[in-house]
Amino acid sequence: MANILAARVETQAEAERIVTALRTAGIAPEDVTSFYLNPPGRHAEYPIGGDAHHDEGTKHSGKTAAAGAAAGGIAGAVLGTAVAAAADPGFAAAAGVAGAGVGAYAGSLAGGLSGTRAGNPGEATVDEPVEREAGVMVAVRVDSNENNVLQVLRMHGAGDVERTTGEWRDGAWIDFDPRRTSQQM
Repeated sequence: MANILAARVETQAEAERIVTALRTAGIAPEDVTSFYLNPPGRHAEYPIGGDAHHDEGTKHSGKTAAAGAAAGGIAGAVLGTAVAAAADPGFAAAAGVAGAGVGAYAGSLAGGLSGTRAGNPGEATVDEPVEREAGVMVAVRVDSNENNVLQVLRMHGAGDVERTTGEWRDGAWIDFDPRRTSQQM
């Protein structure tokens, strides 16, 4: 396994400038690579599409959606029945059922949203990732030159710099997984 520093930039031109600066700083060409990182959900890692069933920040939203649906359904049924009973008692049952449906829908939406938060990288896993933003990744195999590489990356405006390990072969990071968490620097 190789030690790797990786950073994300917005454009290919930025990545090319960083790669040139790294080579000028004495980093061997076979120790530097760059590649496009698709937007979250576009890596086709999950069998039915997307990258994962859900991300780390939404792992509790199913429970809060169910609780919201139950509360909203009850409130909607009561409100629908009461309003219809006051206006036309013959429609009270139908209005109660309709109110329950509308209330359950609104409650599940509110509950699901309340259970969603920004993902915590420290709790992320491959199955519940905190996904990286799209852009161009510049990856560098490092050994004793890590501080030099880090300085070049930061000097040239690289964002989201991370340290990880991976398989490096023929000048490329071949086991990169966008769902795998790395140590942020």
